[in-house]
Amino acid sequence: MASSSTPSSTTSAHVSNPSVAPPPSNKPTRILACVLCQHRKIKCDRNFPCSNCTKANVKCTPSTPAPARKRRRPNQDLQERLARCEELLKEYATEKPEGSVTTPRASQQPAFDESYLKWQPAGQLVRDEGSMRFIDNPMLSSVYDELRAMRQIVDSDDHDDSTSDTAPDENSDLLLGDGSPNIKIETLWPDAAHVIRLWQIYLDRVNPLTKIIHVPTLQPYLAEAVGGSQSLPKNVEALLFSIFLMAVVALDADECQNLLGYSREEALQRFSSGVRLALLRLGFLKTHDLTILQALVIYLISLQGRYNRHAAWILNGVVIRIAQKMGMHRDGETLGLPPFESEMRRRLWWQIIMVDSKYAIFSGLSHSLLPRNWDTKPPKNLNDADIFPSATEPFQDREGPTEMIFCLLIYAFAKFLVETPGFDTMFLLTSQSDFVSERDGGGPPEQEMIEYRRTVETLGNNLLSILDKYCDPLAGPVHQMAVNMRTHIIDKIMELITPAKHQPEWGGEVRTLKDNTFKIAIGTLEHNEANYISTKDKGFMWFSLAHFQIDIFMYMAGQLCHRTEGVLVERAWRQVEVVYTFHPELFDTNNKLHAALAVFILKAWKKREETLTQRTGHRPETPFYVDRLRTSMPNDDYKSEPTPPDPYTPAALAVGTHTGIPDNNLDSFLGYLDASALDWDMFGNQVNGGAGGSSFGAFGMGPQVEW
Repeated sequence: MASSSTPSSTTSAHVSNPSVAPPPSNKPTRILACVLCQHRKIKCDRNFPCSNCTKANVKCTPSTPAPARKRRRPNQDLQERLARCEELLKEYATEKPEGSVTTPRASQQPAFDESYLKWQPAGQLVRDEGSMRFIDNPMLSSVYDELRAMRQIVDSDDHDDSTSDTAPDENSDLLLGDGSPNIKIETLWPDAAHVIRLWQIYLDRVNPLTKIIHVPTLQPYLAEAVGGSQSLPKNVEALLFSIFLMAVVALDADECQNLLGYSREEALQRFSSGVRLALLRLGFLKTHDLTILQALVIYLISLQGRYNRHAAWILNGVVIRIAQKMGMHRDGETLGLPPFESEMRRRLWWQIIMVDSKYAIFSGLSHSLLPRNWDTKPPKNLNDADIFPSATEPFQDREGPTEMIFCLLIYAFAKFLVETPGFDTMFLLTSQSDFVSERDGGGPPEQEMIEYRRTVETLGNNLLSILDKYCDPLAGPVHQMAVNMRTHIIDKIMELITPAKHQPEWGGEVRTLKDNTFKIAIGTLEHNEANYISTKDKGFMWFSLAHFQIDIFMYMAGQLCHRTEGVLVERAWRQVEVVYTFHPELFDTNNKLHAALAVFILKAWKKREETLTQRTGHRPETPFYVDRLRTSMPNDDYKSEPTPPDPYTPAALAVGTHTGIPDNNLDSFLGYLDASALDWDMFGNQVNGGAGGSSFGAFGMGPQVEW
């Protein structure tokens, strides 16, 4: 025992007594190359003077070794936090869900069910590297807090380490294509004279219908934007690119040519590239910033009516997930955010809801895939001038008309869509009820139809209440637009849910389900025409044009290949002229879908021409669109193709059948026809490009022309 204690005591003496010198080291001293040899990167013989310096006749300077690097001792705080983090992860891994919590059924409406949120924690907003993220799991929130504190400790020790806040995001190109390094984003920026003009067009034509941005906050950046985008914050640069893009969308071809000096197609492609490139360089999938999300939502709105609606709906799903990651599905007051930020988050979230609901319906989906526990309140009835970033007290609704009127109306309709998951089925049951009950005796119960009509009446009353409180038709074009929109929504819904037997055409030209479907298609296009006319002089026609559904028009054109007489036929041919007047892009037969539509129109006109000649004894005057389509078709083969079969039914439908409804009568799904899924090459292979063969980013969905 005595012998074993002697070495230990000796070691302790060396450690505890600094006056005791350590034993000398026998390690030989390392001789370094001289300064000149190190600089020239040549071998030194390590003699002084060395042979190289002697030959060069220069002074040989010995090198001094670098100072010994201080060995970092383990950080006690860091180790404790790491241990705490491991404990939390173990606890999280073994945590079991409470047996009393059940998953809500799909038929429930948890989005506005307050009881569903009582047990749900409010969640937490955390900031990391300039981004804001939302976490609603208490356990993971604690883990994140520990990890963030650990990172701060490490960062405080490593002063020399530097990382880029805007590192390239390797995931972004999956959605918006690969950002080519050869493109300089500065070359896509508009000229100084165009910046202010495009900004003003956005304020006049787009902002009143979207209210995504806060004009007084963004306005000061315009002075810098006139001189280029170099001095702008990168997130503001992306937002302004999206604003310029939407301004071009709101212009017609002549206006764009006169304003910018180049075509509308070129402007769309230029600013679309600017938005995409700016978002990619910001790494928008991992940089959770409100301004970046505003740019992405405006960009998504610009795609409406120009691209494949299914692909746009998928992209909107990405927007929803980004918004959810930022906690926008929880109201800002619940999260303890300032009043201004809470209000701007509400405006953006509800715009996302409206866009998602719209794309879901267009894509043939009966409901949205929003988070089930969202509780974000609707925006207040306030002008931009009424809210400001320094506010500390919650904002209250302004009495009387404001610039928010149109958005408030649309958000109320979006709430109706979210709270009524059977909205599309309601139309299906009503439009087919008379025909199904006659053939199968399995039509929907009358009580169910009454409930649906009451729901629509409630919607109408809610919209009317908003107009009574906040609308004044004399307050400006956006208020007139709101009045027309309320009428349009209710009239269209009531027409769809009114049984065929109660409509004036019943027993005459409407005897079968196919007849009723044909009538609904015509009515839909007539509603579009009314919107075109009512918005033309207000600067909002872009909004109406964006809701045009080419599938419905193609269905009607296919029916005209077989229907030659009657009031419905005359109404249909009237709509053919209207559509080609307001949608000149349909004359571009390089697009396969447009070329296939042209085949239907030319075949239908040939039938109509023969019928009118036999009836009147002379050939009718050829409409302008027929002459132009004949000129634009690649060759005469398209004009001699066989007439489409009767009835024309698309090859793919996005929605399945409803119980009790015959499978062969799916034509009433007018909103869900997927014309782009058809094999349009059956009309020939001379037409290249277009929606059928181009790509949507890396997914191969939709056209690439203007992305």
